[in-house]
Amino acid sequence: MKLFVICLGCVWVAATAVHAEVPRTLADYQIILDRQPFGTPPPDIPPPERVIPVQESFAATMVLSGIYEEDDGAMRAAIVDKKDNRYFSLIVGESEEGVELLDVDYAKEEAVLKKGDEVVVLRMSGTAGSQVLTSAERETRMEEAKKRRLSYAERRRQRMLARQKPVEVPKPIYTGEELERHLQDYQMEVIRQGLPPLPVQLTADRDAQLVAEGLLPPLDEDGYEIEYPVEEYYDEVY
Repeated sequence: MKLFVICLGCVWVAATAVHAEVPRTLADYQIILDRQPFGTPPPDIPPPERVIPVQESFAATMVLSGIYEEDDGAMRAAIVDKKDNRYFSLIVGESEEGVELLDVDYAKEEAVLKKGDEVVVLRMSGTAGSQVLTSAERETRMEEAKKRRLSYAERRRQRMLARQKPVEVPKPIYTGEELERHLQDYQMEVIRQGLPPLPVQLTADRDAQLVAEGLLPPLDEDGYEIEYPVEEYYDEVY
């Protein structure tokens, strides 16, 4: 009996030693982890983006002085840098000294400038109304700018079509004999009103009518004006 107990103890010690030599892995505890006994881990939240104030940006001393639309529909912004009183004018997509004009909104009276990683909205209201955009705001603004560029492109296309459209010449109101009669009538009215006559030769009967009315001097057989003394001319006319 004593020998049996000793053998059983040896077997237990050997089994414990073998069991202790087997390493534990994460898979052995996966069933427990799947139950999330400690709750759901929080999502990875990136730190908030730091946006510098306008006063610290490249546009701190810049003022939007005007917004203009070119004949082809392109939008232009005029900007003054009060730091050195420098004036520059840019079309959307152009850049000068590292400053690029990304977008112009005529209705809101604002322009979007970029230099390096900074994107700033300048407003006609001045620095107080301007702002530096965050990454999310830049994406939204660029989407809006894309839609506006498409609108400008459509307007330019409509202008080009209008220029290519042939000009319709209105049909004359009078032609032929009717036109000649109208010019004769108009010439007589011009002379009656004492205005400079048109280069239109009156017919003989119309000329005689104006002579009878005392508005034109009479002509001799050679077509020269007959010179009367003033009293004699009026006696003959009236």
